Formats: sequence, structure tokens, C-alpha cells
Amino acid sequence: MASLLSPRRTDRAIALEAQVAGSASRRPTRQEAASPQLGWLPVAVAAGLLSALAGWALVAGTVVLGWLSAESGTFSQSVETGTRMWLLSNGVGARLGAAIMTLIPWGATAVSAFLVFRSAAFAAGRAGRRTHTRRAAIATVTASAYLAPVVVGAVLVGNSSSSLSRVPVVALVIWLAAVWGAGRAGDAASAGWSAWTAAIAGAVIGAQLTMAVAGAALLTTGLIIHFDRVIALTAGLDAGIAGGIALLILQLAFAPNAVIWAGSYALGAGFSVGTSSVVAPAGTELGMLPSLPILGALPAGGAADVSELWWLLSGVTAGAVAAWIVVRHRPIARVDQTSLVGGLSGLLAGLIFACVAWASGGDLGALRLTDLGPRLEPLLVMAPTTMGLAGMVAGFALGLLRIRRH
Repeated sequence: MASLLSPRRTDRAIALEAQVAGSASRRPTRQEAASPQLGWLPVAVAAGLLSALAGWALVAGTVVLGWLSAESGTFSQSVETGTRMWLLSNGVGARLGAAIMTLIPWGATAVSAFLVFRSAAFAAGRAGRRTHTRRAAIATVTASAYLAPVVVGAVLVGNSSSSLSRVPVVALVIWLAAVWGAGRAGDAASAGWSAWTAAIAGAVIGAQLTMAVAGAALLTTGLIIHFDRVIALTAGLDAGIAGGIALLILQLAFAPNAVIWAGSYALGAGFSVGTSSVVAPAGTELGMLPSLPILGALPAGGAADVSELWWLLSGVTAGAVAAWIVVRHRPIARVDQTSLVGGLSGLLAGLIFACVAWASGGDLGALRLTDLGPRLEPLLVMAPTTMGLAGMVAGFALGLLRIRRH
């Protein structure tokens, strides 16, 4: 009897077939072949619109939750108020009674930006060939689809043109989130960037994150020190369970604003919580304040304690971080070059932080509740100079260390 492996075997009923695992391509099923594949354009439009709808539902739902514990108003009025608050999170000033609010709750805006980021990434995944031009188109279409309901809502509520001054800032943030999302679909988002551009961008972002960490630490310290005051303000509102949840979400929405204000305090410029009020390391002067528990973290009036001056090192640290990031991307550079690029990166980071601080301020009503936020004139002086000088010194020191190593 011939062996199964014998070449003389002539029985065709039995055959052996070897196949490399994963080499054969799977044929699509009948259902997969029949199902149409949508392109990136309709997906980007639909995803942007759904992001706007989801953001509106979150903000309006929070307002309705607070309405459940209130004693006045109707459901339709609470939905209208929620819509105005959603427009406010997109930079459109909201009129609530006689008060006009322009203070953007950047926490709610960050949630919307994250939704747009995910939407753009999903739409980019539907694109076949993801060139830089197509990614830019995907990001622009997704951001435009998100902003379209904002424009329609702003027209329907009849806001004046002066209440739209911060819409371009929010639109830029939404578009950048979409660009990031479209860029992350596939290869790295920074593909095609030069090393120098990536270093500058990384230095600015690193400095902003450093100031955000310093501001969050300062805010947390204030909440811990004045915890009894925060509890008293919370108990005085007597908002109930539903109202308490809505109040917590409201404060979380404004938490990024508070972090940036605290960062301005750490730089020495300070901030104001209304007309003729100052909160700065040099001294604090307060007037009438809203009954928000988070404001219990504010220092008492009068001269600040000497220990508060240690927070001024935050700007120095941010400038040094910017210099370290930009210098490490230049492996071959002289000491004067590292000092120069370190100083320029710190200067740019300080100017960017001043712009971010401007966007975090606004009005929360009328009379004394206007001009809330960082004090821009002192900040425009202190932020670039502090970060710029710190970056220059740090760049010089890093250049010397590099010479010693070689």
C-alpha cells in the first residue's frame, strides 16, 4: 500500500492542502456586500450635529434638574434657560431677565470639544486616503456642522452683536478639537510637522499645563483652608438633592475658569470678582459676591500672608518647562541659542496664557457682577516677562549642562 505522502498515489478522492494562516482574504458576506458604505462627508455632518445635540441635552438637562427643586417657573422656561446656557458655553452671551451673562463655562465647552474630537476621529475613519488636505476638510466640516445650530440658536434668541464677541474663540477651540480628532485617525497627529514647529507647540502647551496645575493646586488649597466657609455657603442655599446635583455640575462647568483665575493669582496679577474688587498676592478687597460655594475659597480681605508669595514661583516653573521642552528638541545648539529659544518660548507661552485668561473672564450679571476674571493689564506685563526671563535663564543653564556632558 502506497503511503499518503507517496508521489505515486493516484487516488484523487483524498488530497492534502496546506495554507498559511491569515494569508487567504476573507470574502465579504452577502449582507456586508449589500450594505452601503457612507463616505466621510455625510458622517462628518451627522456627527457634528449629534455632538451639538448631545451638548445641548447635557446643559439643558442640568438646568431642568435644578428646576425640579425650584419653586417658580415652568418646564418650558427651564428648557429655554438651558438653551441659553448652552449658547453661553459656545460663546453667545445669555440674557437672563435683566442680567446679561458673557462668562463662558469652559467646563461645558470642554465637553462639547471632546464630543467634536470624537466625531471628527470617527468621520476620518471613514475616509479612504487620509491626506492632510482631506483631514483639514473633515475637521472643518465637522466643526461647521456643530456650530450651525449655535448660529441658528443665536439668531432665534435675538442676541445683539456685542454678545457674540467670544464666539470666534469658542469656534477656534471647536475647530482645533476637530483637527486633533481627524489627525489622530491613522498615523500621528503631528505627521508632516517640522521638528522646530512641534518643539514650539510642545513648549507652549507644557507651560500652559504647568500653570493649570499651579492654579488647580492653589484653588484646592483655598477650598481646604476655607472648607467651613464652603460648607456654610452650601447649606445656606438649601438646594435639596436635585438642586444640589445641579449646583455641583454648575460649579464644575466654571471650574476651568477658576483654575485660570488662580493661575493669574499665582503669577502675581490676580483677578477680580466684580467691579472694584481685587484678589491678588499683594492684597484682597472684596465686595458683594454670588452665593456660590466655590467662592468660599477666596482669601479674606486685607494684605496677603507672606507664604502666598511662594505661588509666584509658578510662572518661573512654567517658563523653565517651556525652555526645557524646546531645548531638548535641538540636540546641537550653542549656549546663546539655547538661551534665546528658551526665552522666546517662555515669552510666547506667557502671551498665550494672557489670551487664555482673557477668554476665561466676562460678566455674570450687571452692576458689581461685571468684569469678572483675571486682571489683564498686570497679567500682560507679568506673564510674558516672568516666563520669558525664566525660559532664558533655564535655556542658558541647559546649554551649559550640555557642554559639560560633551
